[in-house]
Amino acid sequence: MHVFRAARASGDARKGDANYQDGAREVTARSQERRTGTDEGTLRRHLTADLASLMNTINLDAVVPLDDAPYVSKSVINFGFGDMSEMSDSIHAGNQIAQLIRETLIEHEPRLIAETIEINLNREDQETTQRLSFDVSAEMVATPVDVPLDFVAEVDMGAGKIQMTRLRVQT
Repeated sequence: MHVFRAARASGDARKGDANYQDGAREVTARSQERRTGTDEGTLRRHLTADLASLMNTINLDAVVPLDDAPYVSKSVINFGFGDMSEMSDSIHAGNQIAQLIRETLIEHEPRLIAETIEINLNREDQETTQRLSFDVSAEMVATPVDVPLDFVAEVDMGAGKIQMTRLRVQT
């Protein structure tokens, strides 16, 4: 996805002409990035975009039961969060949603180290039982050192929506 985003951002997504120099194909900046990797700033931007997409997407299993299709339920076709409509406004809803956030991040965001994902219900931000706020922290796989990050996941129980705010990738 990142290669396509970069092509779109630079405006060369439709350029098909390869440049040759002395009979060898010239290596473009985009090709060089694919070969050597990317810098930390670009990695942060990509992760921010991907986490925002994940947090704002409801998975297929929320609409169509996938009990008889276990491979589909574990694939990218089932990208996003599960159905929160059956969760009550009880005190246990916070724990259920925290577990759902954790499972979704583990399932769909392989750049995050599963063992480092921590999700805590933020009780200070709770004005009503309709909105829950979770502090999420994790570490992103990077070389030479893993990069810590945190964000707030805000859940609107009435609308059944979740969104990410205040993503900070620590340096």
